[in-house]
Amino acid sequence: MNVIVQAVLLTAFLTYAAIMDCKKREIPDVLCLWISLLFLLDFHLVNLLGLGIALILWLTAVYIAPDKLGGGDIKLCAAVSIVIGFTATTCGIIIGFGIVSLVWLAMLFRKTKQEVENCSLPLAPFFGLGFLITYFIEIGG
Repeated sequence: MNVIVQAVLLTAFLTYAAIMDCKKREIPDVLCLWISLLFLLDFHLVNLLGLGIALILWLTAVYIAPDKLGGGDIKLCAAVSIVIGFTATTCGIIIGFGIVSLVWLAMLFRKTKQEVENCSLPLAPFFGLGFLITYFIEIGG
C-alpha cells in the first residue's frame, strides 16, 4: 500500500515540478523537500547512496556546462535519488537527456540553428518523465 501512495505522490510532485519549471523556470525548494520525504513510505538504506548523483550533476554543471543546468534541477535530482536510488536516478537522467536531445533535434528542423541555441528548455519535465519511467519499471520489474 505504501508503494502505491508513494507512486501517486511522486507522480503528482514531479508533474507539479515540471509545470513550475515551464512556467517560472524555478522549482520550489519545499517541493524538493516533499519529494525527498517520500522515501519514508518505502525506506531502503541503499537509496541514500543516490545522493551521489547530485554531486555528479553539480560537478557537471560547474565544469562542463555552467549555464545549462540550474540549481533546481540538481535539487530535484537529489530529492528523487533518495526515493528511487542511484541506479534508477542515473537511468532516469539518461532517459531525460535522451528525450530533450530528441526535442532539440526536432526543433532544429523547424528553426534556425541560432534560434535553437538561444532557446532554453526546462529540464524538469524531461527529468520527471525519465524518473517516472525508471520508477515504474522498478516496481513492475
